[in-house]
Amino acid sequence: MALAYLDRTADAETVANVLRRDGAVIVTGLIDDERADTVAEELRAPLDRSGLDSVSDFNGDLTLRIDSSLAVAPSSAPLLEHDMVMGVADAILLPHAVTYQISSMNAIEVLPGQTPQALHRDDSPFPITMAGTELMIGVMWALDDFTKENGATRVVPGSHRFIRSWHMPTLNNWEQAVMPKGSALFYLGSTWHGSSANSSNHSRLGLINTYILGWLRQEENQYLYNPPEIAAKFSPRLRALLGYTRHGSGEDLLGSYRGDNPAWVPEPPEASWRDERGQIATIENARAQGGG
Repeated sequence: MALAYLDRTADAETVANVLRRDGAVIVTGLIDDERADTVAEELRAPLDRSGLDSVSDFNGDLTLRIDSSLAVAPSSAPLLEHDMVMGVADAILLPHAVTYQISSMNAIEVLPGQTPQALHRDDSPFPITMAGTELMIGVMWALDDFTKENGATRVVPGSHRFIRSWHMPTLNNWEQAVMPKGSALFYLGSTWHGSSANSSNHSRLGLINTYILGWLRQEENQYLYNPPEIAAKFSPRLRALLGYTRHGSGEDLLGSYRGDNPAWVPEPPEASWRDERGQIATIENARAQGGG
């Protein structure tokens, strides 16, 4: 199965439908070169300084990584809350939660000579499987051109339909996410993927942001990476995505807060994140049940 390509004129519903069908889809031209270059410039010094701190068999020894990239690259904020990303996340995640949140933000630069990364799923930290429920989506932004030679991500289309088990499924039918700078690869947390070998003379830089159901624990602790005094500078929507708002409605709340904090968002800023789904009876229900 080949990876599907759409351009920025596609609507979020179309992108979400292809994502549900194939497990991954590429949307080209979502940001301009100037934005991509600005984010890359902000990431340059942190990558050079500490990008090899996370070297491992899984991460690779010629791959630079920075966690919670927003903390060092504030110009990436528009990517995190891009309207297309929000529309796709609404479609995939909101059937299973009132809100969703950012789980991780990773800058990944694959250097020349890096060998292929092991294929994997991003939802593996969560030890649950619920048929028909996606826990996560990922968005990989190309800050450089992604080519077959420089390590464009390998994706196994259709692998989101593999049954989760203790044995390794057959993952031979992968495709590379070749895409120009400014494009984004959308993929489900259940889709198998991983970096390719970089056989070129140039590195390739990408930004991966993942979004999870609002009632799950975030992979990165956003409150420490982006504490209130930092988060307060961002838009209400981005602060909510970082976790500075509640999940739920009525009396069925997670992460509630009463107080005066400049980062806190008292009401989820998007109408679609304020769906009334509480399981606690209303006063009208109580009266109908003989409660007075």
